[in-house]
Amino acid sequence: MKKTLCLLLAALLLAPALTACGETETETDASAADTAAQTETEETEPRLLDDLPDGIDLDGWNVNVLSGAHPEVCGDEICVEELNGDVINDAVYNRNLAVENRLNIKLTDNVLRAGGGEFSHPDYAASETLTTLVTSGDTTYNLYTSNSYTTAALGYNHILHNLREVENLDLTKPYWAQYINETATVNGQQYLCTGPMSLGFFRFNTAMVFNKRLFLDNSIEYPYQTVLDGKWTLDTVNSIAEQIYADSNGDGVLEVGVDTVGYSTRAYPDSGNIDGFWGSCNLRTISKDEDGFYKYDVNVDHFVSVVDGLLMLLNGDGSEGMAANDSVFQSAFRDGKQGLMNITLNWLESGWAREMDDEYGVLPNPKLNEDQDNYYTLAQDQFLVYAIPLSVGLEELPNLGIFLEAFAAESYATVKPAYYEIALTAKYVNDQDSAAMLDIITNNVYVDPAILYLTIMNFNVMTLRDILGSGQNTAASRIASMQKQFQTNLDKINEAYGKEK
Repeated sequence: MKKTLCLLLAALLLAPALTACGETETETDASAADTAAQTETEETEPRLLDDLPDGIDLDGWNVNVLSGAHPEVCGDEICVEELNGDVINDAVYNRNLAVENRLNIKLTDNVLRAGGGEFSHPDYAASETLTTLVTSGDTTYNLYTSNSYTTAALGYNHILHNLREVENLDLTKPYWAQYINETATVNGQQYLCTGPMSLGFFRFNTAMVFNKRLFLDNSIEYPYQTVLDGKWTLDTVNSIAEQIYADSNGDGVLEVGVDTVGYSTRAYPDSGNIDGFWGSCNLRTISKDEDGFYKYDVNVDHFVSVVDGLLMLLNGDGSEGMAANDSVFQSAFRDGKQGLMNITLNWLESGWAREMDDEYGVLPNPKLNEDQDNYYTLAQDQFLVYAIPLSVGLEELPNLGIFLEAFAAESYATVKPAYYEIALTAKYVNDQDSAAMLDIITNNVYVDPAILYLTIMNFNVMTLRDILGSGQNTAASRIASMQKQFQTNLDKINEAYGKEK
């Protein structure tokens, strides 16, 4: 973390606390760690600002957000109540304060995700509510944010405004996630956007962690250089898992939480822990044709090879691919009885990580083999995206464009470094090699359209879970049986975007 940026962040975080609260903060272990992390040195790039003119005054206008955020992992991303000394909380608070003061607006977050109730699934609570409001002409909310896959469905169902037609919104800027722009834009239409304004932009990136002590005990080098050499593959992970495994009770049966296991996960059916392999092994299903519409693009031979490699890993001599539930293998890793584990990066913020006695390192998920050109990261579909309800009047769109630009740019300048460079890479990991791995992970993210449009597509990460859970490589037959319906669903999406039959 570089000195100029850190001094700026320290000033931003301290000044409002002293002026608004009239007293200094109580020092805690967490805030002390944050402060220490802010004292790293070196120069940094200049603060990136948007191209909005000076002196904008929106006369107290209320940005009223309907939010479907997961409170347990996204509750601190949009609004927080007060400064509390936590580096992430305070960056979000100060970002909002800066944008509200700059534009003379009020930002209100209305969280709708208590779970269950009248809704078919809690993930759909906000999207079903917004659909009802828009179709009835209700204009209570002028901005919407929720998980990516239910929001994408709102776009092709004509519940949202086309962001490409919103005045003052420049989605080419670096503070917008360009991989989302590319995936979500069809025929000049884009209905959702995201970037560092959503911490899930980082938190839901998939990765791996390893127990450093178990590597040292088994004379295994930390795999950082292996990653840099392009040799971090499924075979490599399997080999390491076999070296770490020890039958602790001597009964000849590998048991997670009892024996020292090299690698374990839950591959089926209700766990997303293996979803990251969809990205890391470069499984893709949809590309775009010459007119920019989606087209079916599945390499069957590649899918078969990936499933072969994953079944080898999940059923290896040092691995367990069907742990009873997620908490079983997470507990085993926390307690120092497991060498490797799949995660999303928000795990680094969790109690599971903080309760560990052993040190851990962070790695990208492995490639299929050394022939693969790069490491790829799957962004799980729960990261927040932003959209504008179709019920919002055209006269209000320019103001929303101004807000989104200012909000995204300020997030890039303050919230991103507070989370990624201070909290994530200097607080939640304890070595520079892991920090370098985080750069590889976050710089190589992609979202397959089949995952973005999960609500309508029939071939996505759930299919991979089903195949792996069966224990048999049925990828070829599964793809053949699903191709016709896949194409039908793809045609429906393209038609919604204006493609003629």
